[in-house]
Amino acid sequence: MSKKQTTPQDGAPVANAAPGPKFLKAERVQEELVAKVDARLKAERVQARLKGMPGWGLLKGGRGIDRVKELGSAEGAADYAGFVLRQAARDQQVACVELQGCRVLLAVFAKGRSGGRGGLTAKQLDFAAALG
Repeated sequence: MSKKQTTPQDGAPVANAAPGPKFLKAERVQEELVAKVDARLKAERVQARLKGMPGWGLLKGGRGIDRVKELGSAEGAADYAGFVLRQAARDQQVACVELQGCRVLLAVFAKGRSGGRGGLTAKQLDFAAALG
């Protein structure tokens, strides 16, 4: 004979119920959202990081950074542009690449948040720094 358990919601018997899916409490969700917002860097920190990243500059409004990279040939520029786009996809970064002959125009943008402005994070600056 199996033991019966009752659920606290309605008191109905449940035979050997397996643990159900775990749900997060509202407070836990809020903590995770605050942690994500806190990941944004203040303008002073972004400027300090950019000083160590030659060629990179802050876009108007602080929503991203950009630079122009000169390569030896148009084919090399196209290969580099493809590399940047693949890395952006792997790292889940928002990037824009434009080719102009031997020149590659790069931009890395802050991820927008629904209903709010996103700011640059250390992860986005690290991604841009790795691109050179």
